[in-house]
Amino acid sequence: MAITAPVGRYNWMKVVDVMTKDPLTMTPTETIGQADELMNTNKIRQLPVVQGKDLVGIVTDRDIRSFLSGSLLESPEEREKALNSKISDIMTTEPITLSPEDDLEETVEILIEEKIGGIPVVEGSEGLVGIVTYVDILRCFLHRLKEE
Repeated sequence: MAITAPVGRYNWMKVVDVMTKDPLTMTPTETIGQADELMNTNKIRQLPVVQGKDLVGIVTDRDIRSFLSGSLLESPEEREKALNSKISDIMTTEPITLSPEDDLEETVEILIEEKIGGIPVVEGSEGLVGIVTYVDILRCFLHRLKEE
């Protein structure tokens, strides 16, 4: 199968054009409760997990809800214990990543095919430089629609 260059209206758009730069992050040793609070406060659904500059995982609101769902039925002590668990206990390790120069069209296809809401953006020795989410992409296209 031959790979051909995209021919759509927005084939020139790259991940860097829409990504959220310098996203909020967590470390593997921070707690699930801290991640939940950070997501709720900032109205976000994904948090890249970093060790220094290196991306080591991602945690989502879905991961947290799933982990805590069993704890909700238990005692307050069990729920507190769950909230104090480490992010590393529930994060997805080795998440899909993108480069800032990746095509936006391919990014949208990945989000749809993998049924995920966001993808960390990594650039060589700089490590994590951003995240691109479905909201970033919708915001971009809303802006484009308003221009036309």
